[in-house]
Amino acid sequence: MPREVTWHALIPAKALRNSKSRLDRDDLTASFLADTVAAILNSTNVAHLTVITPDTEVAGLVKNLGGNAIIEGASTGLLHALELGIESVCAGNGIVIALGDLPCLTTQDVDLFLSQASQHDSSFTCDSEGTGSTMWARLPGSSAKPRFGVRSRAKHRMHGAVEIQCSPGAHRDVDTSTDLWDAMRIGVGPHTLQALSAPTMRSATISGIDPLTAVDESGLQTSLSEYAMSGLIAPRVGQRIHIDSENRRILL
Repeated sequence: MPREVTWHALIPAKALRNSKSRLDRDDLTASFLADTVAAILNSTNVAHLTVITPDTEVAGLVKNLGGNAIIEGASTGLLHALELGIESVCAGNGIVIALGDLPCLTTQDVDLFLSQASQHDSSFTCDSEGTGSTMWARLPGSSAKPRFGVRSRAKHRMHGAVEIQCSPGAHRDVDTSTDLWDAMRIGVGPHTLQALSAPTMRSATISGIDPLTAVDESGLQTSLSEYAMSGLIAPRVGQRIHIDSENRRILL
């Protein structure tokens, strides 16, 4: 039988601006975090949730969702942020840590993970690529430490954490356009779905001049011959631009 554990969830979160440089969609960062926070807070197994961040905008978002936030004086790295969070957890609580970019995570995923985590001193689940980790947990009284970062799956296993198999959504963190495509295939949460449905500018690279065409990060090529150009005097192949599809404009 799984032991009864009161869990305190921790999520480290970078500042929203430029936090997803490989994805080139800063507007999605808050949505990923909101879906992650909502999935965890809706679990009856989680009594508290705290996000550790240097960004007051992130803190406000989390508080509006019902969580708490610790403001770092300055961003000093993932593990240091988690140390601050762990210091805030009451001694009798288990700790579960999740990354903030899990838009497919569901409350059922959280419940399943915690049910199994309650049987081990420390445990984790890996990311979709199989080298990193998306969630980690330790029981009350455990001295185990999280090992997030490069090759964290191997590090967690090396330090005795038991690997827990979860659904594809619990493994799917999102850093690139390919990751986002896969997350959409799995099914993203309501905040991310709403953000993806909203008109937005996307970055692209000019691929042709006559007619003017550009290719975005996903490989989609768009004809821009009927788009207005703002500040673009002499377009050239290879030039980076922003495409405002709603208003049919091209911006530098």
